[in-house]
Amino acid sequence: MPASCYSRLALPFKLLLLLATGTLLTACQGMQELADMSFPNKATPVVEAHEKSPTQLCKRAKPVVKTRVVTRTEVIYQPVEVDHKLVVGAVEKVHFPNMGDLKLDARIDTGAATNSLHVTSDREFERDGERWVSFVVPVPGQDKPMTIERPLVRRVMVKRKGKESQLRLVVMLTVRVGKLEHSSEFTLTDRDNFEFPALIGRNFLTDMAIVDVSHQYLATEK
Repeated sequence: MPASCYSRLALPFKLLLLLATGTLLTACQGMQELADMSFPNKATPVVEAHEKSPTQLCKRAKPVVKTRVVTRTEVIYQPVEVDHKLVVGAVEKVHFPNMGDLKLDARIDTGAATNSLHVTSDREFERDGERWVSFVVPVPGQDKPMTIERPLVRRVMVKRKGKESQLRLVVMLTVRVGKLEHSSEFTLTDRDNFEFPALIGRNFLTDMAIVDVSHQYLATEK
């Protein structure tokens, strides 16, 4: 067969091959677009315009600062009465209005028959034919003590555990505990070895007060 015949026959085959190749490429491109629509790329998430990514939220969120809150509860006891008797604690502030308004912390002791007051010295003397007592009382917060003179009421022998009995002088003093105020007998003694300079006993408390030994300063300020 002459060469010219082969040239005339190869031309249609080349055109057919080019047409098949173009059709195949178009089909492959369409399949790729369909695959992209069905399975989007996870590495590039789509963020709607009205939404914010977690990274943006973390950057804009303010840090939470933890603060420690310390609360304090203070129980304030108000003076109360039971059967018209004032409730007092094991320790109270006592006032001596006729002794320069002297204020002392006092032990409330129902086991003691008589009140007691700390003095550094005491002595008897006579005035207008009567027996008087001069005694020195230390004043808290002051270097100079006060000297008080009162009529002698009586003398009393006090028994002390493990020690010899002691003769004490007794005077009448006006004392106030809370709203209770009246004159009461006090023995004068050196209470330097005791915790409190004054002691309130049954002669003041009887029919006047009830003692709650579980608390202090129920009727007076600390």
